Amino acid sequence: MIEMQNVSKWYGDFKVLTDCTTKVATGEVVVVCGPSGSGKSTLIKCVNGLEPVQQGRITVDGAEVTGRGAKLTKLRAKIGMVFQHFELYPHMSVRDNLCLAQEKVLGRSRKEAETRAETLLTRVGMIDHIAKYPGQLSGGQQQRVAI
Repeated sequence: MIEMQNVSKWYGDFKVLTDCTTKVATGEVVVVCGPSGSGKSTLIKCVNGLEPVQQGRITVDGAEVTGRGAKLTKLRAKIGMVFQHFELYPHMSVRDNLCLAQEKVLGRSRKEAETRAETLLTRVGMIDHIAKYPGQLSGGQQQRVAI
C-alpha cells in the first residue's frame, strides 16, 4: 500500500505539490494524469524517494519514505518505475539492460536474470530484439523494454 499525507514539494518559490493526500491499496491500479508541468513525475519520484518532500509523509508497505534513515535501496527494489525517457543504457544490449538491476539490486545470478529477462521479453513480443541496443529500437520498443 502507498499512503501520502499532506505532501508538499517545491523548487525555490515554485510549489509543485500542495497537501497531496491519498491511499493506494495493494493491487489497485491508479492513473496519474494532468497537463505538462502539473507535477505528475515529481509526485511519482517522491513516492520512490528520488525527490525529497518539504512537508508531509509518504509510506510504502508500512516503510516510511520521507523519514530519516529510510531504507530507500530496499524500498526501490520493490517499486517499479519507468522514466519518461526510459533511461536505458545506450552502450548495453536489451539483455544487459534487463539483467543489470536484477543482479545488482535483487541479487539474482546472471542465469536467473537472463531467464527472467527472456520470459518478460517474450511476454511483450520483444524476444527477437534481446541482442539489440536501445538505439536500434523504436520508441515504443524501448518503452516495452523499460517496462
